[in-house]
Amino acid sequence: MELNLIRVFFGKLLDALRIKSRPGATAVSDALKDRRQDAFQAVCEGITIRGRTFFPVAKPSRQYPVVIICHGIPGSGAQRPPDDPGYDGLAEELASKGLVAVIFNFRGCGDSGGNFDMMGWARDLETVVDRVLNTPYIDPTRIVVLGFSGGGAAAIYAAADNPQIFGLAVVGTPADFKIFEADPDKIIADFRKRGIIRDPAFPPDVKNWVHGFEAIEPCRWIAHFKGKHLLIVHGDADELIPLEQAYELFERAPAGLAQVFVIPEGVHRLRLDQRCIDILEKWFSQILGW
Repeated sequence: MELNLIRVFFGKLLDALRIKSRPGATAVSDALKDRRQDAFQAVCEGITIRGRTFFPVAKPSRQYPVVIICHGIPGSGAQRPPDDPGYDGLAEELASKGLVAVIFNFRGCGDSGGNFDMMGWARDLETVVDRVLNTPYIDPTRIVVLGFSGGGAAAIYAAADNPQIFGLAVVGTPADFKIFEADPDKIIADFRKRGIIRDPAFPPDVKNWVHGFEAIEPCRWIAHFKGKHLLIVHGDADELIPLEQAYELFERAPAGLAQVFVIPEGVHRLRLDQRCIDILEKWFSQILGW
């Protein structure tokens, strides 16, 4: 009993010191051209997952909180504007505020291998989280996952089984995947056009592939979130995911843990809406004490 009390006291002392000793965000970030960026690759089920880590400084000398960014399903909304900096731009923005930001491509996307598979995406994220936990200059007690749309679904599932994910933010994320039950062959054909199903023989078992969407359904898993902080952001003009689904996630989240923000006239691609970025950055600042 006495030993447990000592451990609790020591843990609280470390938390207090960690927060009080952090310099302000403006004092910890180098100029963009000087900041350190590390490319990485991780292997999940024989599939190579590639990504990059953005540091706020050129030469890290202490531990930083980290935000792991999960992209959505490519091509699921409007065409990408020519001036859209993509997830690189978001990672650079977060690094400029004093955070470490990690971006990566799920299987079937970008320069990662494999084919799109919803349950596979969750395993990809678990693999990336494990890698981040073993990255120098990362504070393992301050890992936050930020998921957009389908990436948010993978994030909810992964966070339901990993207490090392301290915080979770999901943006424009569905509560269910009932849409994928309608016509799997048509959906698979669409994903082939988008280039995220690359192998002509994939999926080898369509029924099992569709079951992956059912198994990962966010409204089933959000109640099992193991972390300390949960944020749900949605636009009330989302053309793909109805606002009601955000409220369903909120209602099923652990009692008293989640916050929900609705952005007036916000559409699905909220990554391009500065109001969304402002909400995220303020929330990161509050929960990470940075």
